[in-house]
Amino acid sequence: MPSAQRIEIVDVSARDGLQNEKNAASLTAQDKVYYIEKLMKSGLRRIEAGSFVKPAAVPAMANSAEVAQLLEPVQENHPEIIFSYLTPNQKGLLRAKEIGAKEVAIFLAVSEQFSKANINQSVDASFAAIMPVITEATDCGIRVRGYLSTVFGYDDMPFNPQAVAMRSKQLLDMGCYEVSLGDTTGIGTPEKVEELVAALKKQAVPLDKVAMHFHDTFGTAIGNVARSYELGIRTFDASTGGLGGCPYANSPKGNLAMEHLVEWCAREGIGCDVTNASSLAEAAAYMRQKLGK
Repeated sequence: MPSAQRIEIVDVSARDGLQNEKNAASLTAQDKVYYIEKLMKSGLRRIEAGSFVKPAAVPAMANSAEVAQLLEPVQENHPEIIFSYLTPNQKGLLRAKEIGAKEVAIFLAVSEQFSKANINQSVDASFAAIMPVITEATDCGIRVRGYLSTVFGYDDMPFNPQAVAMRSKQLLDMGCYEVSLGDTTGIGTPEKVEELVAALKKQAVPLDKVAMHFHDTFGTAIGNVARSYELGIRTFDASTGGLGGCPYANSPKGNLAMEHLVEWCAREGIGCDVTNASSLAEAAAYMRQKLGK
């Protein structure tokens, strides 16, 4: 568990970020690996590298296997780095196993409407369907990170912290080592964060197994990070350059920008993985140029 004055950061820009960028499908595997190596040079140690989903559904992730192949020698030279790959089903897990993934991620939701739009399953059905993936992955020594989206509510549901806490515990009980709670449309507030953390504690969910994934739709992401940190959360997702968002949600702004999170850490005297801000800036500038942003 990170120390009291330090946080862990998971960079989601090369997967969650790029999958919702208009020109990302034109990026070559070499482009992505160059970008990922820049992220590594900044000090980041946990990086989403790709996604094994249907190429037609997410064209920007179509070359994830090639990215993984190119990252093999990088991984050998840097065993401390964790590259994660989204695997929505057993077919995706098979591809992750073929490239020797250390970590895979699964994606679920609290909202029925969002779940059906995103993975064409009800919430209960999606949890049942993903169980064999978790079991097989953990049996093979691959750790599994669970993403739980729409945690602060959605069009079809109000904010229900008790339901989020219950589903979070369910994912941990199923074998996930960590659950990332996603503010999919950026409607979270510090007050809601407080209610959510209280519900997690009541459900006996260990806070060192919880990460927060904020979107900055209404400019509340850093305020939410600050309140989460005060309440004991020590792991946060962020996207270098603020890339991406969610292709299945009406979110006009993207993920919490890594740069904003690092700046907040510096102001508060909190340590984080990013030790080379210039390399982080170079990574962001490179990807903006490649995407024509």
